[in-house]
Order: sequence, then C-alpha cells, then structure tokens
Amino acid sequence: MSQPVARARRSQEERRNHTRGLLLEATLASLAEVGYGGTTTLEVERRAGASRGARVHHFPTKASLLTAAIDLLYEQLSVRYVTAFASGILKQSARERLRAGLHELYAVYQHQHYGVLTELNVAARTDPELREGLRRVAKRHRQLAVEAAGQLFPALARAHAERLVETIHAAFVGLRMQDGVTADPEHAEMVLGVLEDMAVQRVQQGE
Repeated sequence: MSQPVARARRSQEERRNHTRGLLLEATLASLAEVGYGGTTTLEVERRAGASRGARVHHFPTKASLLTAAIDLLYEQLSVRYVTAFASGILKQSARERLRAGLHELYAVYQHQHYGVLTELNVAARTDPELREGLRRVAKRHRQLAVEAAGQLFPALARAHAERLVETIHAAFVGLRMQDGVTADPEHAEMVLGVLEDMAVQRVQQGE
C-alpha cells in the first residue's frame, strides 16, 4: 500500500519542480527581452504556461520570483565560467591561468542575461524586498567564487582571495554598465591587464 503513495508523491514533486523551472526560465527570458518594467507576474505566467495559483504557490511576490531567477542565472553563468577556466588549468602557468580566467570571467559578464542583473540592481534601490533578496544571493555566490579561487590558486590566502573577488566583480560590473552605452574593447583590455597584474602580485605574496 505504501509504494503507490510514494510514487505519487515523487510524481507530484517532479511536476512542481518542472513548473518552478518553467517560471524561472520564463522570468529570465522576459527580463532579457522586455526588461524589468515589462516583466510582470502576468507576463511570466503567460510565458511559462502556468496559472496564477501555481506561480503564487512557488513565488508569492514578484520580488521572490526575481530573486530566485537571479539565483538560477548565477548558477548557469558560474558553470559556464568554471568549465571554461578549468579546461586549460593543468597546462598553464599561474599568470597564464589568471589571464585566461579573467578573460573567461569577463566573457561571462558580457552574457546578454548579465545585463538583467545590472537592471535589477537599479530597480532594487526602491524595492526593499528585492534589494534584500539580491544582496543575499550575491553574497552567497561571491563566497563560492572565493572558495573556487582558493582551490585554483592554493597559494592565495583567503583574505587576498576575498579582496580580489570583490575588486574584480566591481570592475566587471562597471565595464558591463559602460558597454551598454560606450563599448570600448581597448579600455576593457587595459582594465583586464591591471587586474591581471594585481592578481599575480597577490598570488606571489602568498607563495
């Protein structure tokens, strides 16, 4: 008697997870196409083919929906970065790995969906719930970035890794926002060069 019930519960959970995934992907697609202003809960429900009740069950507010979508976006971009960066790590020097890593990370920040995050950061200025959600998600993912830096460069002290991650993040966000108006590849390469020198210095200090 218990086995059919267990199967039914798993099936229901799978359906819920599927609906949740559809809502998050629809949110990211809407943000990328029509921006924050055009991404209403009704628009997300329409794109996902989900009812209002299903959306409210998973995400009672627009802010909770947007926060979860950004969490998913961070995960997607992180997988892309780590996969690309790790592909050549065994055959390169520390400087070469740093240079390759910075360029791969910069490419992640240039992803069209990353513009979604910069737009939401601006919107969060007047939305306390969204601001707190984005702050919490960003903090968690930056800590994961610090841990990844420590694994890739064991000589890098954690305090140095945290400073590097925060500095690189701030610089790349700035470049991403500038690119929306005045894209300048030479300027970006100059910034990458400065960051590379700084990162190499930090690694050497830890050796």
